[in-house]
Amino acid sequence: MAPTPAPAGTGWTAGRILALAAGSVLLLISLALIAGGATLVWADTLQIHSGYVTTTTVTYSTSGYALASDSITMHSVGLFVDEVRIRITSSDPSRPLFAGVAASGSVERYLSGVSYTTVAGHEVTDHPGTGVPAAPAAALPWAARAQGIGNLTLTWAVRDGDWTVVVMNTDARSGLSVRADAGISALALTWLASELLADGLLTGLVAGVLIVVPVRL
Repeated sequence: MAPTPAPAGTGWTAGRILALAAGSVLLLISLALIAGGATLVWADTLQIHSGYVTTTTVTYSTSGYALASDSITMHSVGLFVDEVRIRITSSDPSRPLFAGVAASGSVERYLSGVSYTTVAGHEVTDHPGTGVPAAPAAALPWAARAQGIGNLTLTWAVRDGDWTVVVMNTDARSGLSVRADAGISALALTWLASELLADGLLTGLVAGVLIVVPVRL
């Protein structure tokens, strides 16, 4: 007996397979967008309570003349980040500290040949040198600066460019140890979180249609 032919329109056609594959990819994108939006909602909640989304406090020390951040690239970041705040506490409350933000190229020239330490998160790198730097306050055209005894708060309105944060003793003597944290203020967080969540839900809806329809057929 000849086999009964399958009803028209049944089976996994190339079109249905492509639809299912596209739906699966879109579903992953949807989940990533929703996760990103949820993370920004969490960050925005922290910002509402404290004004800044802030890192944990970390202790840094150097036997050299300065603690400096890695070069921080801020090209177009100002669209999302309005202000950066750095809080610094000296381990020696009686010793005046200086903290400043300046163009990375200017800082590199200022610290050239000088013993100092760069910090990036929890990682530190020592740079040997025999030079003695000038006192920092008048040494560079700082974009933002703070100095004093004990606790310092450095706030900087973000501008495009490559920037470096420097912490030193005000008299440029060697050796210092500080505790520091960094925070950002971003007025666009709420808008960006909403956009990501909306895009994620819309993408998820499209993914659901592309997955469900071929399976049910």
